[in-house]
Amino acid sequence: MLIRQTLAYLPAQLLGPLVQFATAIVLTHFLNAAEYGVTMLVFASQELIYILCLAWWTTYMMRYAGAFADGEAKTRFAQTERGVLLATAIFQMVGTLGVVAISVPQASAFFFASAVFFILSRSYLHFLADQARKAEAILDYSLLQIAAPLLGLALAFAAYLRFDPTPEHILSLFALAQAGVGLVAGHRLGKLPRWGMIDRPILKAALAFGYPVVLSSAFGWLATNGIRFVIQSMLGAAALGLLSVGWWLAQRLTTVAAMLVTAAAYPLAVRAFESGDREAALRQLSDNSALLLAMIVPATFGVIAINEPMTKLLVASEYHAATIAILPWALTGAAIRSFRAHSWDQLYLLFEAPYPMLVVEVVEALVTLAAAAWGAYSGGILGAVIGTTLACAVVTAGDYLYLHLRYAIRAPFWQFARILVAGAGMYLALLALPGLGLAIEARWPSILLAILIGGVLYAAAMAMLFPLMAREAFRYVSLRLRRGG
Repeated sequence: MLIRQTLAYLPAQLLGPLVQFATAIVLTHFLNAAEYGVTMLVFASQELIYILCLAWWTTYMMRYAGAFADGEAKTRFAQTERGVLLATAIFQMVGTLGVVAISVPQASAFFFASAVFFILSRSYLHFLADQARKAEAILDYSLLQIAAPLLGLALAFAAYLRFDPTPEHILSLFALAQAGVGLVAGHRLGKLPRWGMIDRPILKAALAFGYPVVLSSAFGWLATNGIRFVIQSMLGAAALGLLSVGWWLAQRLTTVAAMLVTAAAYPLAVRAFESGDREAALRQLSDNSALLLAMIVPATFGVIAINEPMTKLLVASEYHAATIAILPWALTGAAIRSFRAHSWDQLYLLFEAPYPMLVVEVVEALVTLAAAAWGAYSGGILGAVIGTTLACAVVTAGDYLYLHLRYAIRAPFWQFARILVAGAGMYLALLALPGLGLAIEARWPSILLAILIGGVLYAAAMAMLFPLMAREAFRYVSLRLRRGG
């Protein structure tokens, strides 16, 4: 079931973040380092504002919406959700104005307005995406994940062909695309913004369950993005822009790999737990972690192997040196954190234990910020990235040890070892290509050939190391192709 669900979500989970990945690259050709830095800061700040203002509700909805299946209870829940969506929009506006005022004090009124429009529209898309996941509305989920970033990128590129766009133009165009797609998807899902009376018991329960999770997520965001503020305050806006390219690429790439599994996997664990089968839920999370690692490893190892030619091909020359230096470390840290967050850390939600999760995130945020500041002081941008990566690895090891002792989660280390062997073999093979007369150059044919070779080698190694799973996946794909025909 996990494999079938994962394949069903595959187009949305692959193409949507890949478009965001492309956006991070394309914008390097539109904006200088300082402009790029503040634009990416708004992109990243949206995640924090959404977490603080609305994620508490979507977290509660994903876990407990099924308990409001009857007519009257379902109506109360829907009314409360509408009221929450509108009320939190006000808090998001205030939060956006505060972030911009602190981070870009010289910003124009146009920049403030563009940032507010961007953050509100993007938060609405996140809200709808969770609704679509809960309803298993794969078509609507795909629309939200693919169409919005693709349309935004197309509008930004069209603007670039006519004039030199500023950060304000970029934010406004992406917001326009997000709002249009959001209204279409909101209509299809029956989740258009409108007034609703909030039911106090539901609101109280949602806040009690959701806000510890929200605080954990906020500190998690700080652990992931706090380095941006460290670099800006210690090294300046231009340094922030140079960091942002490699950092954003690493985050987007690991998000692509992680969400390929998470969108389908977590609801299966919830279903098992709600049926009363605790052991089945634990096994599901264990299986999820192995499949997740199998997605993350080739993406991480493969990009590191072709880092220099890929960066020179895709990124504007102003950003080459910094991106080539930091991308391997940024990828490693992002892969470790994404793996932890989307695998065994979901136990905290499943077992309704948000406070221990909050402790982990607070510790990680503090350790990571300290490591980033120490690294920036001693080694500049690269030092800061290395510091955050080492901090993330230490916290992840401690996190697993706690969950193993407290909830008896068992990571499938034998499967992990085989996956890492397959990834290491692919990595070494890519490094050996120049010695075989196949040098990887900063040209599309060369990069695509390297990706193809790496993918084939990794798939072959995985098929040999996991023969039963390979046969099951092949059988399912063959069946779907026959039905499609």
